[in-house]
Amino acid sequence: MIDYTKLQAALTAGGLIPGNIKAGSLQRCKVTGDKGGKRSGAYRLFDDAVPVCLWWNWKTAISGKWISTDRTLSPKEQNRHRLLIEQARREREQEQAEQWERNRQSLVKLWEGAYPLTQTCAAGIYLDRRGLCVPNTDALRFVPRLNYWQDGERVGTYPAMLAAVTDPAGELVTIHRTYLTTEGAKAPVSTVKKLCPAAGVMRGSSIKIGQTSRRPDGRLGIGVSEGIETGIAATMLSDVSVWPCVSTSGLMGFEVPEGVGNLYIFADHDESNAGQDAATKLAQRTAKEGVTTRILTPPKVGDWNDELIALQRGAAV
Repeated sequence: MIDYTKLQAALTAGGLIPGNIKAGSLQRCKVTGDKGGKRSGAYRLFDDAVPVCLWWNWKTAISGKWISTDRTLSPKEQNRHRLLIEQARREREQEQAEQWERNRQSLVKLWEGAYPLTQTCAAGIYLDRRGLCVPNTDALRFVPRLNYWQDGERVGTYPAMLAAVTDPAGELVTIHRTYLTTEGAKAPVSTVKKLCPAAGVMRGSSIKIGQTSRRPDGRLGIGVSEGIETGIAATMLSDVSVWPCVSTSGLMGFEVPEGVGNLYIFADHDESNAGQDAATKLAQRTAKEGVTTRILTPPKVGDWNDELIALQRGAAV
């Protein structure tokens, strides 16, 4: 018999918001911090002789198991639970694969309906206002009208700059959206920059603006940054293409392409040291892999786009 009060408490302690708990199949649910239609949690309740519930919280990357009894299970019961856990794992992987495929179809539709960036579109004007050129790349595109959703409700439609976030093999994993006004300013929304639901594992992914290039030592080189604007600015300030990795976690998880022997990390200069710490962790890992890695950080608090703007203003005086 299931004590739903205790089960509810266990799931809540894991950050899940399960609502009316159901047995018999994998159930997706919200977790603490989820907004709108996002559901970053799941559980699978087996209403067996000794009920067991497996749960996952993808926002915090933790999982757990709840068993309906405190007594020691018999060898037969333990074996039964191992089989149930394996069944739950297969169900979760199947559900994840199906969700990724649905997300992939939405991503492809959005990407194929977008246009190349130009200097006169809202995205091109936005980049120009930040002192940036419009890169010659298909990794960035533009849509004149894109719905903006907040807490499950459409609150407006805005122009947007799109960026293809691809895995190390070049497969589209998600799309980064920057919502804008027609005048090229940031849109008046609570979160200007958003990622679409992913169609695969995000680790190692990046926005591949430009190509690897041969360095003085004869080996190929590439640069990485956190943000898109930072990456474009770093490319303009250096002689190496820079791939944005979207976030500090994306930067730390970057996978150096095969054949690349030089990595240039254009770190953010944060008061909290978050950007510097992410760059250091990436550098330590890639150095162990035999890659010559250099960290470049702006002299003042900010990122490389801020540094480019400061240099442009200085040159104009």
